[in-house]
Amino acid sequence: MRVDEFDARTASDEQLHVLHTIEQACLTELVPGEPGRTVEETIGYYRYPPSTHERHHWIVGEAGFAALYVHTPSAVFVDLLVAPEYRRRGVGTLLVDAMRSRAADLGLAAVYGQHATAGGAAFAARLGAADGQRDVRSLLELGTADLPSPDLQAGWTVMTWIGSIPETHVASYARARAAMDDAPVPDGVEIPAGDDVGRIRAMEESLRLRGRELRLTVALDAHGEIAAFSDLRVSTGSRVAFTDDTGTVAAHRGRGLATAVKLESLRALRRDHPQVEMVTTTNAESNAAMRRINERIGFRVAAIFTTARLEL
Repeated sequence: MRVDEFDARTASDEQLHVLHTIEQACLTELVPGEPGRTVEETIGYYRYPPSTHERHHWIVGEAGFAALYVHTPSAVFVDLLVAPEYRRRGVGTLLVDAMRSRAADLGLAAVYGQHATAGGAAFAARLGAADGQRDVRSLLELGTADLPSPDLQAGWTVMTWIGSIPETHVASYARARAAMDDAPVPDGVEIPAGDDVGRIRAMEESLRLRGRELRLTVALDAHGEIAAFSDLRVSTGSRVAFTDDTGTVAAHRGRGLATAVKLESLRALRRDHPQVEMVTTTNAESNAAMRRINERIGFRVAAIFTTARLEL
């Protein structure tokens, strides 16, 4: 068996189709009940990454692949999947060795990955990785969900922008994204505080190239400042949408704004994309407030992912 490093941005459709096949082969055990993305979504995801971080990819034939995402020196994440029929043949070890070599070249001290099965946990333990934060993957059956109109106090407005945040509000959104700074993250991970307009525009361009629709629902105060937001995304023709981030500025918490933007985003999605059957979301297990909101709306827990830190 041979490990090949490749550039996903220039890889052929056929090469990226192999990644999709491996993903689908693993998804049933990782998140039971989640349909997964289409071939076109998978190709777009790998071919058009945001310009805000560095990516490296490796593949072993049709058996497995690994991806390394370098956001900052302390925020380095790895995805590694091996198709069920190729397991216990050393494929995962080959991929980890290739990843370690590249990480050494980059001067990285540690990487973070996730496991959701007993086999994945055992593999991480054999590597010497230490388990940390647990994340909850939840699913919502959109067609049958009870989504009442948001109940807002006087002076608040909820609206949804599609594709691009208006220039008049993008700086406010960048400020509001700082609400995510106190969200739980794995120990040792340091992600740049807040966000900036340049990173937001880079994200929008990446989504456009992928054929993925950005749907940002916000709660605006009387001055037009964003106090809460829910970032929901869906690809053309897909049956599955996913929530990227939902947050409320600290000074406005406790007003029901997160519930309001989440409900409105889902209502608008169901109206605009009736083909979407399911919405996914992921939250830290310790994020009790957001998990309660999701549960009240109708999301059900489908899987638990454990983040493991591997020292290099």
